Amino acid sequence: MPTLGAALDFTGLTLPFTVNDLVGSGNALLGFIGAFVLLSLAFVIVPKLIGLIRNSISAARGR
Repeated sequence: MPTLGAALDFTGLTLPFTVNDLVGSGNALLGFIGAFVLLSLAFVIVPKLIGLIRNSISAARGR
């Protein structure tokens, strides 16, 4: 039984994918869901921007 703090030995360990495969998969996933992420951010941010513009216009008229 290994003790706490003992180093793990990864010699001889191979993975079924390379770094290029991992980066390519992440890039493809981001390309697939990126439009949905931007759309959801638009639903969150646009109402706040509209409120900011309305408040600034009403404050400018009040002066």
